[in-house]
Amino acid sequence: MRALIDLKNIISKQLPKMPKEYITRLIMDRNHESLLLVKREAVGRRIIGGVVYRPFEQNSFVEIAFLAITSQEQVKGYGTRLMNKLKTHLQKCKIKYMLTYADNNAIGYFKKQGFSTVPRMPKHLWFGYIKEYDSGTLMDCYLNPDIDYDNISKDLKKQKAALLGAIKKCYNLKRCRGLDLARKEQKMEDDGLRAAFAEIPGLLESGWDFESYKKSMYAQCLSLIHISEPTRPLYISYAVFCLKKKKKKK
Repeated sequence: MRALIDLKNIISKQLPKMPKEYITRLIMDRNHESLLLVKREAVGRRIIGGVVYRPFEQNSFVEIAFLAITSQEQVKGYGTRLMNKLKTHLQKCKIKYMLTYADNNAIGYFKKQGFSTVPRMPKHLWFGYIKEYDSGTLMDCYLNPDIDYDNISKDLKKQKAALLGAIKKCYNLKRCRGLDLARKEQKMEDDGLRAAFAEIPGLLESGWDFESYKKSMYAQCLSLIHISEPTRPLYISYAVFCLKKKKKKK
């Protein structure tokens, strides 16, 4: 009971426009269930958030009524961890969908958790079962039974590492030295620019030659004023080409 009261206080503080009596009624309702997020501290444990939902087992979905994290613990990944724990629990209960009416401030969060503003759940399964809110946006999320939501972050990191490993095997990495811009004050005419293009390591190999530059200069009235060396010696590095718009002669 103490834990539910702490959760009620967190939700009331994070949702000040929601009537406290309504929050208390749903949390204490036997048809609703709550999943609490508890943080271990030196002096003990403290509830920092939770989610209140109502399951409809016969239709394989749940309605999320409230989800809140204390303001001091927000933007630390606790909301995502809480949602992943809820998904894992609902998978064990053979639940396929989660539905919620999200306000404008919560739409971004729910989208990050896999919710969509375009309902994928058949309407006849939920229509008439949940209360509709004019000020909220209906969102739903499909629970894929093949996904381990508890370890989804680790799985994504493994996939990223495997993808980068495959890319390293097929790309041709060539690191080039930087430019010597000691003569940057010297005025560059066509011959000087053509020589500069030949001196820039990797520029011709990339398909950018002097003739292409001349065409773009005439088309857009741009002139080359500076070329910087690659920003960092990593697999993904790039050179910066600074272009200046030419003034038209009167």
